[in-house]
Amino acid sequence: MAAVRKPVIVSLDAGGTMTDTVIVDSEGNFITGKALTTPSDESICFANSVQDAASYWNMSISEVLSQVGSTIYSGTTMINTLLTRSGIKVGLITCKGFEDMVLMERGLVWLGYSYQDRLHVATHIHNEPLVPRNMVVGVEERTDMLGMPVIYLNEKEVEKGAERLLDLGAEAIAIMFLYSHLNPTHERRAGEIVREVAKKRGKDLLVVLSSDVAPIMREYSRLNSVLIQAYAAEPSRKQLLKVEEKAKREGYRFNLLTMLSYGGLVDVRYPRLYETLISGPIGGMLGALYVGGLLGIRNIISTDLGGTSFDVGIIKDGIIPMLREPDVARFRLNLPMVMMDSIGAGTGTVIKINPETKRLTLGPESAAARVGMCYDYPMPTICDCNVALGYLNPDNFLGGKIKLNKDKALEACKQIADVYERDIYETAMGIIELVNSQMRSHIYAMLLARGYNPAEYTLMSYGGAGPLHLWGYVENLPFQNVITFPFAAVFSAFGISTADYLHRYHKSILAQVLPPSDPKAVFMNQLAQSAINSGWESLEQHALSELRAEGVDLDKVKFDHLCYVRYVGQLDDHEVVSPVKRVEKAEDLKKITDKFEEVYESIYPKAAKYPEAGYQILEVGLVARVETKKPIIPKRKLGSKKPSDEAFKGERDVFHKGNWTKFTIWDMEKLHAGNIVAGPAILEHPTTTLVVPPAYKVKFDEYEFIWYTKA
Repeated sequence: MAAVRKPVIVSLDAGGTMTDTVIVDSEGNFITGKALTTPSDESICFANSVQDAASYWNMSISEVLSQVGSTIYSGTTMINTLLTRSGIKVGLITCKGFEDMVLMERGLVWLGYSYQDRLHVATHIHNEPLVPRNMVVGVEERTDMLGMPVIYLNEKEVEKGAERLLDLGAEAIAIMFLYSHLNPTHERRAGEIVREVAKKRGKDLLVVLSSDVAPIMREYSRLNSVLIQAYAAEPSRKQLLKVEEKAKREGYRFNLLTMLSYGGLVDVRYPRLYETLISGPIGGMLGALYVGGLLGIRNIISTDLGGTSFDVGIIKDGIIPMLREPDVARFRLNLPMVMMDSIGAGTGTVIKINPETKRLTLGPESAAARVGMCYDYPMPTICDCNVALGYLNPDNFLGGKIKLNKDKALEACKQIADVYERDIYETAMGIIELVNSQMRSHIYAMLLARGYNPAEYTLMSYGGAGPLHLWGYVENLPFQNVITFPFAAVFSAFGISTADYLHRYHKSILAQVLPPSDPKAVFMNQLAQSAINSGWESLEQHALSELRAEGVDLDKVKFDHLCYVRYVGQLDDHEVVSPVKRVEKAEDLKKITDKFEEVYESIYPKAAKYPEAGYQILEVGLVARVETKKPIIPKRKLGSKKPSDEAFKGERDVFHKGNWTKFTIWDMEKLHAGNIVAGPAILEHPTTTLVVPPAYKVKFDEYEFIWYTKA
């Protein structure tokens, strides 16, 4: 008799190519599903992907969604809106004299350029602004660096500015004044005036204040944050609400959740939705951290390869590092974000040849859900090469639900081979080697830049194409371990299901901690204690108020207190999780600075430390967390090293590294704990393919994770 399932969590990761689903039941068991992403209406791929997963438990989408307590949807709508400049028309009201701040970009014209291009200033082109110059209005007002009004708000100018922006067709108005993070009075009054003007005209106008969206220092990144909230986040919210509406039609009883860029969950009505700008890849790092906890592994390289991008993250000593001011789509933002580096590489990467120079380039364009010429794209892609060479079974894409055309794949490779007058298969192999080399160099550069030794790290490979290219991008890199997973294709969705319900808050303060030898140390350090405690208390009150409004049980809320610390004279600070909840005495302050020293030494050489300079804390933070139910990966008894006969599917000729080689073919779903498969072999799963080259083998451990080693 089949087990009766009680689903409790549904989590989805909607990438550029595939939308992945993980359903977790009340015992922690989970099942996975996939569907092609439908960017025009993500409620379609949401329903298709959940139904695909539910079918493995012989359930319908309605049977699943009517039972679960939370549904989490992480998508790419917002970042795609930003990249394609397809957001709504936004007007900006700012301080008179600072109307060109959007165009000046704080001098960061080089953002998004490669290292080589950064050296040639003459080639730099400004990022296309989200707000054209004619949609920017300057008004009289000024607050000083201590938060004191020195020029009061000219309300008539605000009113005229709002009228002008509405005449120009503004669908939203953003307001950003200098130092409003210290005193938001002028911004709030300006917002009231703009709303009054819109109401008189009978318009339902979106008004966004920087003091609400990003109440912290650094005015340019705060400006970008408020503009992106208005331009891209609010339109994206409509897509998320559409997904929620579909879920509720299928019986779902709660509000839809989404993933924050720093690894927490929030309601899709979250007021600072721009904080979910980059969310899908974050799930993979959370999953890697979760798996690392099961295996007792603290140093991890996470690699996520799909159809569009290759995302790499580093977890050191069990900690996922955060960026305070990340660069996204050539914008610098006030947005804590999990530190990841990406390049345009994936199975959908388009292969192009310059007609003049005959130089071959890969991407950055991707065929995304159209895959390649082997399916529905007019140009050759990496997927075409994998099909032509025999790595990828054209009848097993999405478990056979989508058929790929091998003849079309060969035709794609022939188009390229004819340009160079070379053999089709040698050409396809050369392209595979090239993309593998680019990914390998990307991993190595990340490690080398930080002074990390690959031999001290375990590489975890996931994403739909991760296991397919694993053999190539780890070649000659001496990692301590290399691991992939039967559920690699939905690993980010799995990681999302491990996240807690979480909000993050920040507040700028002024605090300086002097060394004991300084005669002003006692006085200045007491001021620092007061500033830190006051900042934390303010954030706690704000967090509790916001969580109470969202219906969260406040008894379940846990706080992590943060400080952003730097040596006096430095430009960049580092996030420190405080070992104390309040700074009651000098010893508590020292505990914070000692923690900063640990963080600093994990990033820079020990010789770079400079405690004699003293410390500055210009910002504090708070993480409010409510723990959620996590999936459970059961341990299984190790069985025979030899796989069962039913797992063997036959053999296939593969053109590998210049030679036709006979690879054994295995059904990954029928391989179990203890099984060892020696290369040359290919392990096929409905959602991914693992290539094991000659001289290598894979072993399934007690969790049925797959360890890739030399034979």
